[in-house]
Formats: sequence, C-alpha cells, structure tokens
Amino acid sequence: MVFRVFRPEAVSVWKNEEIFKRFSKYRGILDGKLLARYLVAKSVKCDFNLSDPVEKLESLLKEKSLEFNKLLNKDSNNLKNRVVQEINYITLAETIAIKYLQACMFCERQCKANRMSGEKGFCLISKDSYVSSAFLHMGEEPLLIPSGTIFFQGCNFGCVFCQNYDISQAWKGKKKIEDVAQKVNTLQLASITEKLVDKGAINVNYVGGDPIPNIHTIVGSLKFQKSNICQLWNSNFFLTDKSLSLIIDFMDFWLPDFKYGNNECGKKYSGIDNYFDVVARNHKRIHDEGSGEICIRHLVMPNHIECCTKPILDYVAKELPKAVMNIMGQYRPQYKAFNYEEINRSPTSEEMHEVKMYAQKLGIVFEPLS
Repeated sequence: MVFRVFRPEAVSVWKNEEIFKRFSKYRGILDGKLLARYLVAKSVKCDFNLSDPVEKLESLLKEKSLEFNKLLNKDSNNLKNRVVQEINYITLAETIAIKYLQACMFCERQCKANRMSGEKGFCLISKDSYVSSAFLHMGEEPLLIPSGTIFFQGCNFGCVFCQNYDISQAWKGKKKIEDVAQKVNTLQLASITEKLVDKGAINVNYVGGDPIPNIHTIVGSLKFQKSNICQLWNSNFFLTDKSLSLIIDFMDFWLPDFKYGNNECGKKYSGIDNYFDVVARNHKRIHDEGSGEICIRHLVMPNHIECCTKPILDYVAKELPKAVMNIMGQYRPQYKAFNYEEINRSPTSEEMHEVKMYAQKLGIVFEPLS
C-alpha cells in the first residue's frame, strides 16, 4: 500500500522500540504482512436463522469468537487464502446488533428504547446512523496519521466541557438531525471508508459524538469493506459487555478515552452513573481478550489530578501494562464548563509536570504519543 505521511513524527515514532513492539500487529497490517481482523472474520462460517432467539445467537457468537481467535494464531499466509463465507461471523454480529436495537442496550445507559420503531434514547439516534464528516485527520497520534476519520452524529454522554459539542450536543432540540449530518446505511458507510483508503488513510477511525450508538451500522459495513485496513475504535467506552462482544474481535486498534478516576466526577460532568467501574472493565477486556493494541487518551483536567488523573494512571500501570497513553494537556473550557469554577481554566504547566512525573514513576509509556 502507499504509505503517505505529512508529519515527520509519523515516521520517527516507529523508531521507538516500545511503540514498535506494542503495536506490532497494527504495523503488520500497514506493511501488508498481516490481515486486518475483520477480513479474517469474513472467513468464519456461521449457520443460523434470522428468527433464532437472541440468546441462541449470543451463544453462537461466543463459539465463533473462540474459533476466530484460534485462527489468528495460524500462519498469516494461510489466512490470506481463506474463502469469504456468505453468512459469516460479521453477519452474525450485525444480526444480534439489530435485535439489540429493539430495546437498545448498546451503552450502559441502557435506555431500552425500541430504536427499530423510531424511538430514541439519550443519544437521540434511532435505527439510522448519521455521519457529520469524514476526512483524512492529520491531528491524531503520530502512528495513526493520516487517519480516515468518520465522525458520527450523537453521543451517549453529556459532558459539560465537550469540545465536539456541535456534533454531540448543540443540535439537540434545535435542529433535525438530517439538517446537520448525512444519513448512511451499511453499504454507504463502507463506500466512505473505501474512499478514505483511496485518499491515503492508514486506518478507519470511528469516532463522534461517539460510535457506540452506531454499532449495528459499523459492523454491517464490514461486510462490504474490502481493503486490508486497520479498524480503529475511538470512543468514550461506556458500552455494555454484550455490545463490546459485537466488536471486540473486529477492531485492530483501540483509542479509548479515560476521563475520570472515579464514579462521582463522571456523574457530575458527564451525567452518567458508574463511569469508572464500566470503563475500567471495558479497558481490561480489550487488553486481555481483544487485540490488546491500545492507546488510552487521558485529558488532564484542572483541579482533578488527585481524584481523576492519578487513579487512572494507577489502574493503567497495574491492569493494562500493554497499553500506551496519550496524556493530553489540551483541556480548555468549552460548552458549559464556564459554569463550573473548578474546571473553568486550562491545566497549569505545574499540573502537567506533576502528572507526567507520576506516569514516569509508574513506568507508563506515554512520551512518544503525548
């Protein structure tokens, strides 16, 4: 494939031994030596009926996950010769996702809205998915650029400091979603991804808003995608264990947020319950059961070093040793943050220094991507 880069660090980052070691499978896809996981999944045959109860399909999903992961341990040349099955692992996951839409439980809000019949939960997204923009993003972490970034409308969070509030929040109750984004089905989304690949993208980056409300469309689009391209999940990670099961084997790279080091701050600033418990659980699962190639983004917030940043760093060091972090100092008051005096400023240089020294003490790899 053509390896197009526009920032020098996009090349130099790979000279770092830890980065090369921790993201060796991602690099293998870039170099054409390994297959993207979703392409392997297409070769896993599944026999089921659309009328099968969801419990039966969930049981089959677990069975096929085991089969899939055994395949990954085989020689990569053998994987390239496997035949795409008409009804496969991806078809199964999409079918389950659509059944979940009848009482939506994609995220841990578990609104139970029947999105198939037009009902909407907190995210205000029905069965349809909407893309607000799709382009080559040059501002992502160096090893990810140029990134084929797809921004989905809607979000399951309500962060008072949201920097993408025009996508996730500002339109709610003011505009029709059709006025601010393009409705896409699975085939159209696949077409968008292939066009990004043609332009030079080295990964397909699902973001938003958040991609969680759009799991069914994203998984379904994999049936029609053809390029050997890294699939990247860029999310707040507040999804249920069942919905994570629908994507865990298909994503090559994980780019999760880790916002708060406790549940209380998650409730205060994002309006959600059990933040740390849920997100920590999901991070642990993709680390242990998924590709394990993870870059955790942590946005350092002013006056939240002790309650949020240090507990997150402690957790990463203990439970997610393969992960790399991007410790971000770009926080600035946005949206409704001006109403909260304690976060109505950017973090100071002293705060950022304290955070980075603490991360270094714990042995966390962050400097190449921060």
